[in-house]
Amino acid sequence: MNYLALFKGRARALLMDFSSLAIIIIAVAVSIYISKYSGNENTRGIIIEIVNEDKGMLGSRLIDILSAEETFKYHVTSYDEAIREVAGNKAQGIIEIVPDFSEKIGRGEYESLVHITVMADSYDMTTFTEMVINDVIKVWSEKLVEKRIGEIEGVKQDDLTLFREEIRDVWKRESLLDIESVMGKEEKTEEEENYFGIRWYAVFAMFYLCISGTWMCNYSSTGLLRRVSGRGGNIAFLFIFQSLPGIIIAFLGFIPVLVTSGHPDPVRVFVSFLIYICSSAAFALIICCMSGKFSNLVLISPICTMVVSLFSGLLCELPDWAKLWDSASVIIPGHWLYDAILEKRFFLGSMLVFVVWFMMGIGISWIFSKKKKQ
Repeated sequence: MNYLALFKGRARALLMDFSSLAIIIIAVAVSIYISKYSGNENTRGIIIEIVNEDKGMLGSRLIDILSAEETFKYHVTSYDEAIREVAGNKAQGIIEIVPDFSEKIGRGEYESLVHITVMADSYDMTTFTEMVINDVIKVWSEKLVEKRIGEIEGVKQDDLTLFREEIRDVWKRESLLDIESVMGKEEKTEEEENYFGIRWYAVFAMFYLCISGTWMCNYSSTGLLRRVSGRGGNIAFLFIFQSLPGIIIAFLGFIPVLVTSGHPDPVRVFVSFLIYICSSAAFALIICCMSGKFSNLVLISPICTMVVSLFSGLLCELPDWAKLWDSASVIIPGHWLYDAILEKRFFLGSMLVFVVWFMMGIGISWIFSKKKKQ
């Protein structure tokens, strides 16, 4: 049995099958887009409009402090323009500095200094309002200290100028407190990167291997499995050489997805995906054997791919209460790829899962190839 010829024929067939190739092309494009979108999705893209109606100088000082913050983008504009920007979903919030802002600060008052308007569905608006409050307190404290320093006998204008420069240097620092030192053993709440681009491509790749496995569906006398087994060929070798072209195509498509994902340990993910795609090929073998006909395969492939991807956590995050679900998903190849993406241990578990799925696939294909033997 010339397995190399089978490999070349299968590779030629896949490269000429534009419908199945379209799956990989779309998968690469969508996954790269997801990686770029999730990587750029942060509060820095949120625009806040500032309306300064203050008749004094401290309103401008507040704008200077706000502009030094790197968390949001600030635009100084009129009230009407700010309303239009928010209404048109071009901005997510408005800071309105009241006309008597400087006057109230000068009197030591701190009530109703600014009016804040935010979009109800805007991202991380709690952080935004807290930051505005903190910056208003900075202006209020600056003015209060300046007033107290000015009451000291012998203080010169140079002393006040030096104080202003020093306080500006203090405000430039990211934090005046070491938050970790007061949080005790509380876990950090910083949101982890989800790498959905990699995860979604893995789902598409499994579907591609399933839908392109038509050679495994026909068990008539002219079917490839029946012909190879009838001539004494090795089903395991047949599976390897027939699946290898699809694995290579899916793996080549994964490279740009991995590069654009920005994952800190690409080698780990590279190895884990290689094991995952081989396991997915074995899974595809089982699905195709059980489908029997291409018409059945078209219906079964997306459903099975969706189920195992949800079960493993690739399509979406598993809820905290789904501990049993997470434990049971160790039999799914995607579980170990997901662990590798999150920089957890994966190699031994993924290799064991691959061996199990490979043996199951070979066994089931052998049974189906003999099932209709007269």
